[in-house]
Amino acid sequence: MSDHERMDTATLRETLQHYGLSETEAETYLAVVERGSATASTIADAAGVSTSYVYDICDRLATEGFVSVEDHRTPTRIRAVDPAEAFGALRSELDTVESAVTARYEQRADDDNSFEVVKSRSTIVKRLEQYIDAAEHEVVLQIPSRRLPEVRESLRRARERGVLVLLTLSPNDRSSGDEPDDSPSSLDLDGVATVVRIGLGGAPSLLSIDQQRGFVSPATMLSWDHDETRAITFSQEAIAAVLVGSYLGNYWPIGETVAVTRPPELPLTSRMFRHSVLAATLHRRAGQRLTAELYARPTGTDDPFETIVGEVVDVRQNLLDPPDSDFGFENSLVVDTGDRRVSVGGIDAFLEEYETKQTTLRPA
Repeated sequence: MSDHERMDTATLRETLQHYGLSETEAETYLAVVERGSATASTIADAAGVSTSYVYDICDRLATEGFVSVEDHRTPTRIRAVDPAEAFGALRSELDTVESAVTARYEQRADDDNSFEVVKSRSTIVKRLEQYIDAAEHEVVLQIPSRRLPEVRESLRRARERGVLVLLTLSPNDRSSGDEPDDSPSSLDLDGVATVVRIGLGGAPSLLSIDQQRGFVSPATMLSWDHDETRAITFSQEAIAAVLVGSYLGNYWPIGETVAVTRPPELPLTSRMFRHSVLAATLHRRAGQRLTAELYARPTGTDDPFETIVGEVVDVRQNLLDPPDSDFGFENSLVVDTGDRRVSVGGIDAFLEEYETKQTTLRPA
């Protein structure tokens, strides 16, 4: 049972008040919802208000789309509108507000939306720890194996928070004086990442946090003790998206998988679509059938987001071996809604029929 299904009446009433209903309106609305359809007097008894007041409240609730008042019948009956429909308009309004606020947020002229050249290796290691500790959804990281001990605990804390961590470790370089032992046992990979791969030597170091901010540097900066190269930190979503796309399309596929986490507990709700795709792959390979609830809209449109529910019947991904996608950046779900099958990708998807901004996976 999800957290929403376990919400007690008092908390639900308070939550409805946060979204504009008065205490009495919330109480009356819940009385209608719990009965589906009832007379005004029945609702009045349940909500503890007068019958005449119920009519006034339900007229306001009907205006907001929460109930319908069937006054053509005698006695008048109050019917709850399907919650998916009732709250759909609210979701659409919130999406519009979110988009408007995001546009202003991204136009801000402060240091958080800039690039910085970093000369110090110690500074980059500190930034690595700080950025990973700030991650809420996703960490994409490629570093030399010799640097893993310096960020191991930050990565473990991220995993404990439920953050998706994709980690590629470049082999230790003999010229740096390190022993080239990159076996999983020597690296102590327990709990550090969702998936760990050993990549090729000489690959650049890079980090992306929540596909918002991170850094990139030549391989030698973090591999060699005496190197004069520089790193660049950034806080721009567009740069992060390009960086992650290049990483998943070019560096991730050539690595060798050495550690994979167990399937996460269900239900799982995520706003980062890769997290959902990887979780779906793990569960399906373990024999678990899944239902996906997707807050999605047709790709390439400005249509309002709507809830789509169906069984996950296929996954296209390159995050786990063996991959089953045609492109390195293709990560999608195919969902059977009962009357059709639709392909779904993350925000700004272009290969799939729908883009989703939030996905919940449950056992089917």
